[in-house]
Amino acid sequence: MKPTEYLKNVGIDIFQPGHNSYKLASTGFMDLTVETWQSDKSTFVSMCHYGEQNGDLMKDPDVLFKLEQEIITYKEIQMDYTGYYSEEHAEIKDFMENTWINNLVMQGQKLYEKDIEQ
Repeated sequence: MKPTEYLKNVGIDIFQPGHNSYKLASTGFMDLTVETWQSDKSTFVSMCHYGEQNGDLMKDPDVLFKLEQEIITYKEIQMDYTGYYSEEHAEIKDFMENTWINNLVMQGQKLYEKDIEQ
C-alpha cells in the first residue's frame, strides 16, 4: 500500500495548505507523527515514530517523501536507534510500501491530534 492511500484512510489530508502535523496512536505501539507542507508545486510528508533512549528522543524510523502530480519520490529514511540512513529511492520505497505501511495498518494506528496551520 502506498503511504498516500494509508494516510487518506486514517483521515489525513496531505494536501491541506500550510505546515500541518498529526499524531496517531495504537495501544502497545509508539505513536506516529506525520507532518505535511507544500513548497512550490510539491507536497512533502514526513512520517516517524518517536521513542526515548537515555532521555533523548529518537526517530525509528523517520521517512521523508515528496509528491509532484501524484508521483511519489522517496527522499530519505533515518533510524536513530541503529544509525541507519539512506537516500536511495528504491530501498525506501520497498520499506514503506512492503513493510512499514502494512505494519501501521496491522497496528491499527488512529488519528487523535491535528495541528492545522491557519
